[in-house]
Amino acid sequence: MFLETKGWKLLIPLVIQEKAVFKPDFYNESTIIAQGKHGNIVAVGNTVINYQGESFDSPHAIIDKHGLVAIEDFDNWDFVEEMEWVIYKNGYWLHSFTNLLELPKASKYRC
Repeated sequence: MFLETKGWKLLIPLVIQEKAVFKPDFYNESTIIAQGKHGNIVAVGNTVINYQGESFDSPHAIIDKHGLVAIEDFDNWDFVEEMEWVIYKNGYWLHSFTNLLELPKASKYRC
């Protein structure tokens, strides 16, 4: 898997409709998605999404109201505020990103 090629060990990902979800907004604050030998990748921040004229504080609130069919309309979700993945080592912030394509190798931060 992609994370392992970068030196990270994937923990248990969220799966919706048989697809693993890696956008941090789908995870609770402080959820650890992956670990290196000396560091963690953690979901941090707040979410605000505008969808169909309403504001939501999580993707789960959208799914609760509109059902799983709302996932198929994901392109119309307007993320006003997004959570980030943050790399921590020994409790210190090292790097943040929102897209897996921005994921650095664990060795870059000696994690």
